[in-house]
Amino acid sequence: MWEPLVNNPWIFWLIVMLALAAIEMLTLDFLFLMMSLAALVTTVVSLVVDSFTLQVVLFAVVSVLLIFLIRPLALRRLNRSTPTTRSNAERLVGLPCTVLEPVGRHSGLVRLEGDIWTARADTEPPLAEGSSVFVERIDGATAVVSATAPATVAPEGPGRGVHP
Repeated sequence: MWEPLVNNPWIFWLIVMLALAAIEMLTLDFLFLMMSLAALVTTVVSLVVDSFTLQVVLFAVVSVLLIFLIRPLALRRLNRSTPTTRSNAERLVGLPCTVLEPVGRHSGLVRLEGDIWTARADTEPPLAEGSSVFVERIDGATAVVSATAPATVAPEGPGRGVHP
């Protein structure tokens, strides 16, 4: 059963390459992709070099080189298209919302982009029901709101409007 692998180490390295490529498809981190490329290089070299120990050393060296030299460049290239994109809670700062239950220092409810959020305000008196307020920041699962819009709000882009 193991005879084809012993006589043809390139089959072993090809299996390693495919396994690492499959893992990369699950992680999308470029780490296993670099190791998969190292296994591909080792597959080609194993056709010429018979020493399995030398093949393992080659695989390790090429993996380390690719991980520390090529991977950072690839990640930087991938992430450069969205350097200023705000996401998650950061995106909500500055958006208007409507008070559903009076919002005070400890409790309240607001409608923010169609969803109901727990809210609090750092002002007295409590913000009245039905009033329009703005998100100052998100604190956990609570929107901290105020009657005035924050001074530093990024311009709206696609998908950043208020939903009716």
